[in-house]
Amino acid sequence: MIRDRKYLDWLRTQPCVISGLRGNDQETVDPAHIGTAGKSIKSSDDEVLPLLHRFHAEGHQKGEMTMFRTRAPVWLLRAALRAYAREMYRAWKRDNERAA
Repeated sequence: MIRDRKYLDWLRTQPCVISGLRGNDQETVDPAHIGTAGKSIKSSDDEVLPLLHRFHAEGHQKGEMTMFRTRAPVWLLRAALRAYAREMYRAWKRDNERAA
């Protein structure tokens, strides 16, 4: 578990991954830990996304995955699926190289 305050503070200055908006005087961008799916345990800082406070709160109220299923833009879903596919290939390649 990393607790990198500088990184978390930097995330607050980034645009929300759902809306593309930056925080302002009316609403902040929160670093939202996504790795634990609402189990009240914070994941490490490499599993954090910048979200407007309203989306972060909605994730706590309705469930993180429900909020993402209804709110995530197509570009984010594609990026996530591409990253997952790349990781699957890396794991397969690593396992096959060991077996050889």
